[in-house]
Amino acid sequence: MVKILDCTIRDGGYANSWDFSDECVLATFLTAQRSNVDYFEVGYRKKNAVRKFERITDDKLDFLSCYKNNRTKLLVMVNELEYDARMFNDAENSPVDGVRVACHVPEIKIGINICEELKDKGYEVFLNIMNIPQIEEKYYKILSDWKRKDIITSLCFADSFGVLVPSRIPEYFEKLRACGFEKISIHTHNNLQMAFANSLKAIECGAYSVDATVYGMGRGGGNLPIELIIGYLRETSPEYYLNLIEKYYLPIYKQHDWGYSVPALISGLKNIHPNKTHDINMNFSRMWNELG
Repeated sequence: MVKILDCTIRDGGYANSWDFSDECVLATFLTAQRSNVDYFEVGYRKKNAVRKFERITDDKLDFLSCYKNNRTKLLVMVNELEYDARMFNDAENSPVDGVRVACHVPEIKIGINICEELKDKGYEVFLNIMNIPQIEEKYYKILSDWKRKDIITSLCFADSFGVLVPSRIPEYFEKLRACGFEKISIHTHNNLQMAFANSLKAIECGAYSVDATVYGMGRGGGNLPIELIIGYLRETSPEYYLNLIEKYYLPIYKQHDWGYSVPALISGLKNIHPNKTHDINMNFSRMWNELG
C-alpha cells in the first residue's frame, strides 16, 4: 500500500505565510494519526526565516511531540541552500524522526551531501528534487553515480509548477529506477487540475509515497487534497479530515484562497513559478503573451 505524507504545514504554508496556530497544527497532526497517515511534515527548517513553522526547531515542538505515536512519523524539510548542520541535533535528541532534503536540479550534489550528513546524525532521510521537468541527463548521471543512495528512504520528485500530465509520470519512474532508486515518491501541484490523476498514475507505477495537504492547501493551484486521496484509496474514512477542514481550514481558505485560477493555469502551462503570475495587474490574455 502506498504511503501518505501530509505536508500541509510545510507546503500548504506558502498559502498563508506559515501563519498557523499551535492549536491548528496539533489538530492536524492528531487527524493524521487518527487517519493512519504515515508521515507528517511539520514545516521547514530555514536558518533565516521568521515564522515559527518556516523555521521549526526542536525546542518549539514540545506541544506536538508529547502526542506522538508509533504510526505517524514526524518530518521537517530543509532546502539545500538553507541548510546549516548546527540546526540539527543528533536524531536521538530530537522529536523529529526524519528530514526531507529539497534541492533544485542544479544543486543535486549539495542535496546528496546534506542527506549523507543527516543520515550520519541518525535521521531517516529523503531526497526531494524540485521541478523535475528541468532535469537533464547530466543530473541523472550524478544520481546514478551516488554511492550511498541506499541511505535514503525514498527519492521524491516534485512537479513544482503543476505542469505534468499522467502520460509523463512513468518516464520519471523509469529513469530514476535506472539510476538505482527502488523507492520513488511524488509531490504534485494542481495548476492544471492534474494532481489527483498524476498521483494515481504514480501509484500505478509503484510509488513509495504521495504528498498531500488538507483541502489541497498550497501555493498557486494548490496540492493534492489529502481527504480526497485517503477517501479514494483507503478503508480509513476521510471523516477526521472533513471535520478538521470545517473547524480550521475553511476559515484559513476564506482569508487566503488557493486553488484553481487563471494565473495558476498559466503558471502550469508555461512551466514558470507561480510568483510570476500572482497578483499581476494585467488582463489574462496579455499576461499569457507577456510571459513568453
